[in-house]
Amino acid sequence: MSHERLYKPEPCASWPARQLRAVGIIYRESAGRGLDAATCLERAVAAYVATGGARDRAPRAVLDMIASLSMEEGDWLWGPAQALRDRQSAAECQPDLFEPPEESRPC
Repeated sequence: MSHERLYKPEPCASWPARQLRAVGIIYRESAGRGLDAATCLERAVAAYVATGGARDRAPRAVLDMIASLSMEEGDWLWGPAQALRDRQSAAECQPDLFEPPEESRPC
């Protein structure tokens, strides 16, 4: 399969600021809490509609907004989710206080 051109999201400035802010904040918070992608999207769609976005275009518009934010503000958008993954990874590597240390621990 070939594409004539690669997908490139619209710049953040092309979206209504109120909707972009609402979508970004709720998606960021949801991902930072460890919710699955479908739930994050569902919550972001609800935020988009609540701020005046058209319900029939909501899923596509929200996905495009997430792509725009990822390109321009990726550290901000994905920071809480990355911090959660880092904490979970560190917790998996901590030894149990009541078991002797293992020499073969991967961490």
